[in-house]
Amino acid sequence: MRTLHPFTLLAVAAALPALAWILPAPGGGLATLLVALSLTLTPGASPGPAGTGISRSWRPGLVVFRTALFTAAPFWLFLLLLHDVRTTVAIGLRISTMVASFVWLAAVLAPDRLVEATVARGWSVTAAYLFAATLSAVPVLKARARRIVEAQRCRGLSPRGSVANRFRALRALALPLVLSALHEVDERTLALESRGLVSGARRTSLAPPPDRVVERVVRWGLLLLCLAALVRRLA
Repeated sequence: MRTLHPFTLLAVAAALPALAWILPAPGGGLATLLVALSLTLTPGASPGPAGTGISRSWRPGLVVFRTALFTAAPFWLFLLLLHDVRTTVAIGLRISTMVASFVWLAAVLAPDRLVEATVARGWSVTAAYLFAATLSAVPVLKARARRIVEAQRCRGLSPRGSVANRFRALRALALPLVLSALHEVDERTLALESRGLVSGARRTSLAPPPDRVVERVVRWGLLLLCLAALVRRLA
C-alpha cells in the first residue's frame, strides 16, 4: 500500500466515507466499514507461523486496526445517548468508516511523498504541506506527550487516583504540550520562509512518485462509482 501513488491513497480514503453516506443504511455503511477496517490491516501485513500465528510484520496493521476501533468507539456511545438503536447503527457505521479511513490514510501515506506528488503535478505546495503536516503531527504529538508524562512522573506527579489528581495531571500534560507545539510552529515557519516556500512560486520535484496508468484508472473509477451511487440514490 505504501508504494501506491499518494493521490490513489487519498482517492480511496475519500471514496469510502462518501459511499458510506450515499449508500442506504445500514448495508452501505457496514460494507464500507468492513473494507476500511480490512485496509487498516494492510500496512506490512503478512501471516507468520510462529507463536500465535502473528509475525512482527502484522503488528503495525493490528495497531492501526486497534486505533481505528478505539477512536470510533466514543462516537457510538455519544450517538446512543442521543438516538435510538437503529439511528445509532446507521450513523455509527458511517462515522466509523470515516474514522477508519483517516486512520488508515495517516498510517500508509508518507507526507513527503504527498508533497512531492503535489509539486510534480504543479499544484499548491502550501496546501500540500499543511495537509502533510496534519498527518505527521499525530505521531509526533503522541511521542511528545509520552515524554512529558514520563518527565512529570519523575517529578512526583501521578496521573492516577481521584478526579482532582487526574485534572492536575492533565493540566501539567496539556500546557507543555501546547507550548511546545506552538514553538515548533514558529520554527517550521522560519525554516519554510528561508527555503522560499511561498505561494505562487514554481518548484521542481526531485523524486516524484510514479503514477501508473492503472492507478489513474482506479481513481477515475472511484469517482464515477460515487457519482453513479449518488445519482441512483437521488433518482
